[in-house]
Amino acid sequence: GVRLGDLLADAALRTWAHELLGRLAADARDVRGTLRAWIAAGGNAERAAHRLGVHAQTVREHVRGVEPVLERRLLTGGSDLYEVVLAHLATGDLEPPALEA
Repeated sequence: GVRLGDLLADAALRTWAHELLGRLAADARDVRGTLRAWIAAGGNAERAAHRLGVHAQTVREHVRGVEPVLERRLLTGGSDLYEVVLAHLATGDLEPPALEA
């Protein structure tokens, strides 16, 4: 079967992921770091804010702000959010979950 690690190492996937998340570089704020913390916190703005030492409102504003840049709706969940999580895994910005063999 196909292993997650093999999928994440795919060159085309990594190129797509770097291009997608690279769009966030234009923002002077560290929205990429906020987004990473928000995803790692399971989409919980309060937990992400606590980790980052900012207000939860700042986290929400950053996440809302990246939606038009990424052309993905994140706060509603669903496939757009899955794509952005996959991009973070493919770029190594998030550790892949430990999956049962």
